[in-house]
Amino acid sequence: MTALGAPASGRHRSPEASETRTDPFPRNVIPGFALVLVVAGVAASGANQPAGDVRARMERAIALLAAEEVDRAIPILLSVVDDVPFHGPARFQLGALAAERGEWEVAADHLGAAVVSYGPEAPRGAIPVQRPGLAWALYSEALGATGQLGDAVEATEAALRLAPTYLPALLARSNFARRLAASDSADPMSDSRVMLLETSLDAATKARVQAPDRPAPWTALALAADEAGIPRLAQCAARVAADIAPDDPQGLFLVAWTSIEAAPEEALAAAERALAAGLRDEPALWMTLGRLRAFRLDMEGSLDAYREALRLDPASAGETASVALDAIVAAGDPELLTLLESRAARRPESLNTRFALAKAALREGQVERAAGELTRLADAAPDHAAILTSLHAALRRLGDAPAAEAVLVRLEAVKAVEADAWERANANERRRRQAREAASRGDMDTAARLWEDVLVGRGAPSAGADSLELAADLTELGSALAALERHDEALAVLRRSLALRPFDSGTLSTAGRAARAVGQADTADLYAVRAVLTSPDCR
Repeated sequence: MTALGAPASGRHRSPEASETRTDPFPRNVIPGFALVLVVAGVAASGANQPAGDVRARMERAIALLAAEEVDRAIPILLSVVDDVPFHGPARFQLGALAAERGEWEVAADHLGAAVVSYGPEAPRGAIPVQRPGLAWALYSEALGATGQLGDAVEATEAALRLAPTYLPALLARSNFARRLAASDSADPMSDSRVMLLETSLDAATKARVQAPDRPAPWTALALAADEAGIPRLAQCAARVAADIAPDDPQGLFLVAWTSIEAAPEEALAAAERALAAGLRDEPALWMTLGRLRAFRLDMEGSLDAYREALRLDPASAGETASVALDAIVAAGDPELLTLLESRAARRPESLNTRFALAKAALREGQVERAAGELTRLADAAPDHAAILTSLHAALRRLGDAPAAEAVLVRLEAVKAVEADAWERANANERRRRQAREAASRGDMDTAARLWEDVLVGRGAPSAGADSLELAADLTELGSALAALERHDEALAVLRRSLALRPFDSGTLSTAGRAARAVGQADTADLYAVRAVLTSPDCR
């Protein structure tokens, strides 16, 4: 296989590494990019070599590519760029070929030179690429494949300025903006993350308008909505994608992924169909099956699914239900135990795995080993009641009564805090019910007061699922204040909700009305645009 040339150490692009979380299914090349043979405009006006010589070489290379004699064409194309470094057509052909082979670093280098060859800022003697919109779009894919997600998003913007309705560029833009929003570098509640999610949703929506009968735009919309926390939109977009391509196992899995909470029976059927259709190497599918089968009380089937997920990716242990992981460890499968022990050794933060192995050691009579590991786990998670309970049992079996008593004191304190939290949660649930009853009979003063009491009763805000509940409480209070025409107060509260749940359509609509009532037209317009993007009306 003929080499396509080494990357030029970022000469035409700025390096940026971006790690992202795992998608529901592996990222594939955005569909729609194809090798394009460029015949016109290959003369090397202003280049070092005579124009006819470069033109003749380009025509020869294009003829060889058309005849699928790629390895004979590549050296000719490389000779052209040696003489004319910013020969857009030659660079584009080399970049497209590298992308086809998965040589993304090389592709990024050649395509970066191709896009620079076009426009008023092109270097002296450059030969412009003929289809710059396509070149920018394929360049964005190369940047995304090498982890340069921010640059990839910018490249799609350039592609769409030149070709606003180009479907592969729209799909790429949605994909890269979503992945960048999901990356560790993006603060979960930052304005930049919200803007990236808005970009992803907008591009997917435009792609859907361009090709409503193709599954890819709907898949992009489902993934963008899932990342943005718009479950109804994610579910209906996934269903449309699966309806368009009913035999696509990834589409079926996306239905399961987005419906697991709202429609577990439908999700289980879709996940089983995805498995039957051949999607067997995706750990997230097996994890989904594990959860859904457990909902159906098919415990053996659930454990089988979890085992397969662990074999494919031991990191799945972090999301496996503790009772399932305990059962898997207790079964003593040598392959799985080796995988889990290796993960525990390499990743000390993997508390779920380490705890399961420590409990297994305790059951098997390895009390000293178990006590040591449980002590370390209790130091890492001092409020974890189950770890403290196991540590207390291990220390008692070792005969270390003073240490066991000290752990028992810690455990009782943790349980007292938990009991207090449960009592406050129950009291708050009563207030929520009373507030909704007051609102239903039109007593908004009482409703607003009760929602304020709910917020006070919550105590300090916490992360995770609790933040979504807090956002919902804030929206209820904001709506009550808006109904009382206390618009400034309502807008302040609703903004707090949107900081936690930025694409909730009801909150956006209410906040938009409050913003308009206090004369903040720009803010109202922004909320109106985002509310449109959250609409679950897929068809």
